[in-house]
Parts: sequence; C-alpha cells; structure tokens
Amino acid sequence: MSDSRYVAPSHGGDPRNIPGSASAQPMLDLATGVNPWLWPVPTPPVECYSKLPYFSEALQAAAAAYYGVPAHCLLATAGSQPLIQELPYIAAKGRVLLAKVGYEEHRYRWHLAGHEVRCFDCSERDTIAEQIRRDAITHLVLISPNNPSAEQVSIDDIRYWRSLLPANGLVVVDQAFADGNPESDVSALAGEPGIVLLRSIGKFFGLPGLRLGFVIAESGLLSELDNRLGPWAVSGAAQWIGRRALADFEWQGQMRSKLAEASLAQKDLLAATFADCGVRCVSSALFITLIMPLARAQRLQAECYQVGLSVRVYQCDDLAYMRWGLASDIEVLAERLGQLNLAELAA
Repeated sequence: MSDSRYVAPSHGGDPRNIPGSASAQPMLDLATGVNPWLWPVPTPPVECYSKLPYFSEALQAAAAAYYGVPAHCLLATAGSQPLIQELPYIAAKGRVLLAKVGYEEHRYRWHLAGHEVRCFDCSERDTIAEQIRRDAITHLVLISPNNPSAEQVSIDDIRYWRSLLPANGLVVVDQAFADGNPESDVSALAGEPGIVLLRSIGKFFGLPGLRLGFVIAESGLLSELDNRLGPWAVSGAAQWIGRRALADFEWQGQMRSKLAEASLAQKDLLAATFADCGVRCVSSALFITLIMPLARAQRLQAECYQVGLSVRVYQCDDLAYMRWGLASDIEVLAERLGQLNLAELAA
C-alpha cells in the first residue's frame, strides 16, 4: 500500500481538481494564494521570442537591488519549482526535517531523491533544535511565511539551526510568500554557507504564469544548480518583464499597503462568518487560513464549491488548514459566503 505522503501532490487552482459543474455561477478561485491585482504587464518586444534567452545582466542587477543582495549570490530560474526538484539531488543523502504542514512538493521531492524525511509540528527555536540533535538531521527545509500556517522564522533562528547541522548540511528557506510580508524577509543570509533561499515572482506580483524566481545562495551551490538547470532556463519574455517588475518600487510599496488592508478585511469577514463553527483563523499578506478538524473542512469545502468558491485544504493528521487566497472583490466573496449552509458545520 502506497504512503499518501509521498504521492505526487495536487495543487490549488488546477482546473482538473475543481468540480466545475457543482455551482450554477462562475467559480471564484481562491485556491492559489496569488495576488489578484497583478503588476501591469507591458508587451515584450519580439526579440524576447526570436532570440535565445541567455543570461540577462539587467535582470540580475534588478533582482540584486530588489532583494538587497550581492548579484553573485543570485541565480534566476523558471520559478521556485525547478529548485525544489533539483536541490534534493545536489544535497548529501541524509535525513531532512520539514514542516508537518506546508507546500507538499518539498516533502515529495526530498523523498523521491532518496532522503529520509522527518517532520516538525511547530517552528519554535528549541523544539526544532532538539529534533535536529535527536534525529541526527542533515538538512532542514523551512517555509516562511509558511503556506498555509502563516508561521515565520527569524534570521537568528535560521543561523542557530544551521550551526547544529553537519558541515555538508543545508537549510533551505522557501520564501515564495515573503514579498508581501517584509518582516519575514531573510535575505540578509545571502551567501552564508549551507543556507539556500528560494524567491518567487509569481505570488506577490500576481504573475504565476511568468515562471520566474530566484535562488539566493553561495556561489559554489549556484554554479552547480545552474549546470543542472541547463541553458536558457528562463524565457526571454520572463526576463524582460521580470526586470521591469522588480524595478517598479512605487507599485511594490502601494501593493504592500493594499495587500495588508485587503488581508485584514478578508480575515475579519471570514472570522465573523465562521464565528460559531469552532475554527481558528491565521493570516499572511496573500492568504487567510482557517484551522479546523479535517472532517469539518471537507464538508465546508464541498459547501464552498456549491456556491462557487474554490478553496484549498491541507491535511495534517485529523486537522485541516483551509487556505483562502485574497478575493479581488470582497463584496462578491461576502455574497457567496452568505449563501453557505453553516447549520451542520456549527453543530
């Protein structure tokens, strides 16, 4: 019998996973956690498609300025996913410690590469330190802000945990959702031995289809990753659009304020809607998560589909983390929520 923890994950927003005929109205997709107010994309010149996309010094400079790191500590990639898939094969074989609830691709890919996977329940400094020592952990994978629990880890804690790993160990920090939460940014760790930071353009800029991200790490590891990913890893259009988006500081500042306001308003709406349903509510800039018993979450998700709401449910034993991405129109969301039958859920 196969272990469900190591089956290829399904992902929010995939139309194959959404029962499209369940609702009489168009589905409001809140399953991805992507900014619904995307950066205004200009039309790239035809040269982006007529020439092979070699290394772009302009993109490298824009990314270095945006993340506040030396350019030699950066490598552009086609989003975070190729890195999540390649890093386990570069890393020395051993035991990897990951969050029990989080982006499932990490656990799946480390297992697929032949590592022994262990999980932690909470990201408290001493709890993780004790598990690193007790289980002789080689590598540590963190997600900050965590998707979907919204937990964040500090620079000091990351350095401390790295000091407990063997010399050939890695601390990988997935920061796909960090752009909207500046306090979670750990880019100050750029280039430190054994620390790898993953950044993505897709979530904050609202451009997941662009397939652009960056890895921040020491130069030796970047060279090895670059070799494994091969030439022309980032399309010409992604390079051209990405460097302009990264340099648009005015839009970025305005969007961080907008996301903070929208996230708070949607959190308040969801908390009020489910006040009698025994759920706990946590949030980040780009999503709100309701924590509840798994059976209750499954019933609620089915109810949501019926009123045209697609939301993502993460399972953690008998507990569920239901992640709601931001709605572009909170009044439409409120109207749909008002159509839910919550009587059984609250019982």
